[in-house]
Amino acid sequence: MSRGLVIFSHGKESGPWGTKITALAAVARNQGYCIESIDYTDLPDPDARVRRLVERCAGETGPLVLVGSSMGGYVATVASQTANPAGLFLMAPAVHLPGYDEPDPVSWSEKTFVVHGWHDEVIPQENVVRFALGNRARLFLVDGDHTLVSQLPFIEELFGLFLENLES
Repeated sequence: MSRGLVIFSHGKESGPWGTKITALAAVARNQGYCIESIDYTDLPDPDARVRRLVERCAGETGPLVLVGSSMGGYVATVASQTANPAGLFLMAPAVHLPGYDEPDPVSWSEKTFVVHGWHDEVIPQENVVRFALGNRARLFLVDGDHTLVSQLPFIEELFGLFLENLES
């Protein structure tokens, strides 16, 4: 029996089965979750991506976890307002940026973790700190850039702990 469903949302320049998503999907599978990664490569608009994710989440009855990287972090956060996931796990989320319908996105998940690189050249760390403070999220600043690939072993371990402790 499945513990729930983990849905991944990739970033603007990535795809549905990039390095981070593939690694984290294995962690979720090992913990008994079903996994899905939505393909947004045909949608450059972040808010069109939000609508796609909200449509996918409609009708889900079991525990839902949304995971997003970069623009996918924005997508997962805004979709959380409708989907009400048990958990929201964000990596270098595109928050507090111009050109997005919701400049100050709010997490509607009771458990939100954010991982961000000190050397992120795309999303300023100040934006992510502001988001974490405003959403009472746990923030993990790591020695990495926007891709966070150099921190993948730590992120896998953190994601495993995040999933293990969702009920608590």
